[in-house]
Amino acid sequence: MKPNELLSSLATHQANRKAQDALDAGLGVQAVVLATVDGFAVASAMSGAADSARIAALASSIASIGSVATQEAGLGRCTNLVLNTEQGFAVVRQFILESKELVLILVADGSSLLAQVMYQANQFERELVME
Repeated sequence: MKPNELLSSLATHQANRKAQDALDAGLGVQAVVLATVDGFAVASAMSGAADSARIAALASSIASIGSVATQEAGLGRCTNLVLNTEQGFAVVRQFILESKELVLILVADGSSLLAQVMYQANQFERELVME
């Protein structure tokens, strides 16, 4: 099955729309990618020359490491990770949609506020799962 066939066409369309909405919100978000747990982009919105396929693969790897770490620590299922850098951060969120495990990543620049971007990630999941 191809990544774009993983979810219903309606869910894929809504995910692409929500990704663009998150990018357009003016919070300093530079990339939004919804990916499968094995690293294939399902939906995305990017500013600049970022590569959604690469970001999807990286998000999947990051989510996998987070899952192993939280399981080993006895903390249960990993749902959120934040990577802080000198020039910004990335929020990685894991959730289930249409019985499929997905990984969402929002990459933000240094002008962004972590709480606002995390809220965007939470809203992305909440609205997509409820529709």
